[in-house]
Amino acid sequence: MPNACYINSRNSKAGLLFTLLCSVIITDCTYQESPQELTSVTVGITTSFLGEAATFTASEQGFFKDHGLDVTLQRNSSGSVSIRALFREEVDIAHAAETPVIYSLLDTTYIEEQPVPPFKIFADMIYADEVQKIIARKDHGITGPRDIAGKRIGLDQNTQLDYFLDSFLLEYQLSRDRITLVDREPDHHIEAIQNGEVDVVVTWEPYASHIQQSLGEKAIRLETQLTYSSLWMATTLDSYAEANPDILKAYLHALRDAQEYIMNHPDESQELLARETGVSIEIIASLWHTIDYKLSLSERMLILLEDQVRWLRHNNGSHRTAPLNLEEYINLGPMHSVHPDGITVIQ
Repeated sequence: MPNACYINSRNSKAGLLFTLLCSVIITDCTYQESPQELTSVTVGITTSFLGEAATFTASEQGFFKDHGLDVTLQRNSSGSVSIRALFREEVDIAHAAETPVIYSLLDTTYIEEQPVPPFKIFADMIYADEVQKIIARKDHGITGPRDIAGKRIGLDQNTQLDYFLDSFLLEYQLSRDRITLVDREPDHHIEAIQNGEVDVVVTWEPYASHIQQSLGEKAIRLETQLTYSSLWMATTLDSYAEANPDILKAYLHALRDAQEYIMNHPDESQELLARETGVSIEIIASLWHTIDYKLSLSERMLILLEDQVRWLRHNNGSHRTAPLNLEEYINLGPMHSVHPDGITVIQ
């Protein structure tokens, strides 16, 4: 009898083990992971701007979705358009250069005569040199910078191009009253200079290289000694940041993944940027070295912003006379969580 009991016990244990094993196999075969629920975010971007490479990459490679975001890109002609869309709450995040941000802080008429709602910068996505350029038509009697006196200048006003043109005029001791400004969005600069509506365009890349290429020998780039640098900043309303801190963190995580991909896959990234901007791959490749795709909130950023505050006040474009502490308009929280090494603002 003892032997019979021992055999039955072994058989019982073997049966239990077999049953559990089958249960695991069946469960593993029938289990399907439920899809992650994505959070919708609308972002205002500038379509034909090299600084959006990380945005396009994060969308194309699925990095936004990897971090739980369903991002809709509202494609605009400039950061000035995007930041106004932010103030009207048409987008949750707006990408813009430094000049629209400063206009927003100092010019009370910048958004349809309405007060600008509280907003902050929560990341700078690039650092770039020589993005802005001035292209003229030689066949319109322009062979050098001072020849633009008396000419028609195409310019997207209330953007960083305003600041760049004023710096250029100062360099060559020319006053604005000696030129005629024609306000045109960058995507209309090519047509405007081709059909002779303007003699000169002040624009940014890749429009500048595209214009030079299309005009051929008729085009001349007006040289400058300026070492003007550009920022491309992510901004959002205070109310959105307070309600959605995790979304901003996820957004920056996706951009960091995209920037790493850009660094490791430059050829694929250039091809994507060419497709998204409609600019030839040759032009994109020639400009690739001019932009550093890295997340930051830096002291260098503050210096550039402060320079533009002084410029706008000097040109009577400011309705705000009180001192402006720019550090109050920076939200360090998301960067602290995602990329603290990118923060070099003196605190």
